[in-house]
Amino acid sequence: MKKLLALALAGAMMLCAGCSQGEAGSSGTAVDDSWTKIEEAGKIKLGMDDAFPPMGYTDPETGDIIGFDVDVAKEVFKRLDVELELCPIEWTQKETELNNGEVDLLWNGYSSTPERAEKVNLSVPYMKNNQIILVKDDSSYQSFADLAGKTVGVQADSSAEVALDSDEAKAFKDSLKEIVPIDDYSKAILEIKNGTIDAIAIDEVVARFYINNEPGAYRILMKDSDNVESLAVEDYVIGFRKGDDALKSKVEETLKAMAKDGKLAEISEKWFGEDVTTISKD
Repeated sequence: MKKLLALALAGAMMLCAGCSQGEAGSSGTAVDDSWTKIEEAGKIKLGMDDAFPPMGYTDPETGDIIGFDVDVAKEVFKRLDVELELCPIEWTQKETELNNGEVDLLWNGYSSTPERAEKVNLSVPYMKNNQIILVKDDSSYQSFADLAGKTVGVQADSSAEVALDSDEAKAFKDSLKEIVPIDDYSKAILEIKNGTIDAIAIDEVVARFYINNEPGAYRILMKDSDNVESLAVEDYVIGFRKGDDALKSKVEETLKAMAKDGKLAEISEKWFGEDVTTISKD
């Protein structure tokens, strides 16, 4: 009986070892099949916030999701011969959605932060951005100091919120009466219009979108005539699951090719009037 039991246990161990080897490969290390899976499926799911203009947002007239990041992603996956599915998600749950496999990557004005780097495999940066303060154009506020005792809105779980929580912004944050979390920036704009809040902590690229669309309605607090008052300077990146290096490399290689042949600059000029991308052409 003992001999039979020992043989059964040995057989089970060999079966398990065979399964592990199949999943991990002959070296015992995990096989990165992140690109192979996408290539075989012929489809990729991009997780995004669909209220983050001009990077990615729903066009109120057509109902289509458009934006700079959307155009770049469409071109990337067209070149890779993969169908792109745009998946609006609850932005406060973005890393959870990614790591649970609900989406394959995060790409929509996604800022690089040390906290995000611990949870997500971040791409090389493709654009610079500032976190700034937006106010109504006819307000009396000219500096951070002028907002002492006032109320500032911020998108929940955004990089602007992270910037406000930083040591560098502590004195400014402590001077405020209240920081109000808001679902998205389109709602924050309504809040500032209605006078519910006095200012918005927001990405500079998003702020300039609203300024360009409604001239004379808003302005950015400036350090001087040429420089914004910045809560933080950051990079926009693409977020992948930890271990998905093959997929990340494919996307980065394609972005580099687009920088070389001028397509990336063409898309940037469409949305910003100039090439503001930072992908190396070398």
